[in-house]
Amino acid sequence: MKIVNLHVHAYSANHRTPIANGKYAYASTDIVIVSLHTDDGYEGYGWAHGTKVVVETLLSLKERVIGEDPFNVERIWEKMYLPKVYGRKGFETRAISAIDIALWDLKGKVAGRSIGQLLGGYRDTVPAYIAGGYYEKGKGYAGLKKEMEANLASGAKAIKMKIGGVGIAEDLDRIDVVRDTIGPNIKILVDANNAYNRLDALKIGRELDKRDIYWFEEPLSPDDIEGCAELCRKLDTPIAIGENEYTRWGFKQLMDAHAAQIYNADAQVLGGITEWKKVADLAMANHVMIAPHGDQEIHAQLVSAIPNGLIVEYYDNNTNALKEAMFPSSLSLDPEGNVTPSKSPGLGIPLDYDRLASFLTFEM
Repeated sequence: MKIVNLHVHAYSANHRTPIANGKYAYASTDIVIVSLHTDDGYEGYGWAHGTKVVVETLLSLKERVIGEDPFNVERIWEKMYLPKVYGRKGFETRAISAIDIALWDLKGKVAGRSIGQLLGGYRDTVPAYIAGGYYEKGKGYAGLKKEMEANLASGAKAIKMKIGGVGIAEDLDRIDVVRDTIGPNIKILVDANNAYNRLDALKIGRELDKRDIYWFEEPLSPDDIEGCAELCRKLDTPIAIGENEYTRWGFKQLMDAHAAQIYNADAQVLGGITEWKKVADLAMANHVMIAPHGDQEIHAQLVSAIPNGLIVEYYDNNTNALKEAMFPSSLSLDPEGNVTPSKSPGLGIPLDYDRLASFLTFEM
């Protein structure tokens, strides 16, 4: 079996209302899908979030993938990971991630097994939290309360909200509104998206300690490893980082520094499923948990495979403007707030290219 072709499709869809977190703003969802085709008729797909740089890197990697057996994921990964050519971190590594995910989708389809089963098959269902609580124009406390009520109606047992985009006092009021809305038994996770300096992170962190917060995510710059380690020592609320980290070597630095209790390793960012499993194993050896950032259609499979998988991020249509078009059927929360990854081969969820066609920005 050999890979004989690689196709790239890029899509973009505007959010109904632009959304913002503590540091970044988003007017659209931009996704690049890569599909790999074998000489005996199999097709595997993967995707990453990004635009032009991801597309260009995928096209330049094509010659390194064509002719390879898709089961040789380690060899293909080493052929693609060329720091002097593509850099060590960034959108180029997201392109490697998309190809590697497509390879695992192919492996699963050929083997007749889901990716979760191929990687370890540790559990059938995984806990999930709904990611939201973004800043939006005109949303206010009333809009935040309405959003949280909808999350409860969806079966959420854990929710994540953004902080860092307004003053500390106002964000604490927002957290209190959410707690009053969802009650004492639903987990609240807060995410600053790199918005704070060390002083402000510590200041709000001490207030979070009083509010039974499940975790404090990305309080500082992703490069301030020592600062995150200091927060771990000084706060009771667990620190979660890693969605902006790349490769096993990047995560080794974080873990050696004891920079977090929870790592948000994203297979769509850090180098794909092959690299994600190395990070998960490294985390297990260091007695820390993995709670991936990124699309649940991929990460529910991965967390179901490992003993140290904590929880999965769950996006609805409000945060992924392409989700409804991408998937003819998608994962949903059960009454316990869990998701059950498909047992169908590979990723187990087909893509709807027909519905995506109206959002197409590039194809080759």
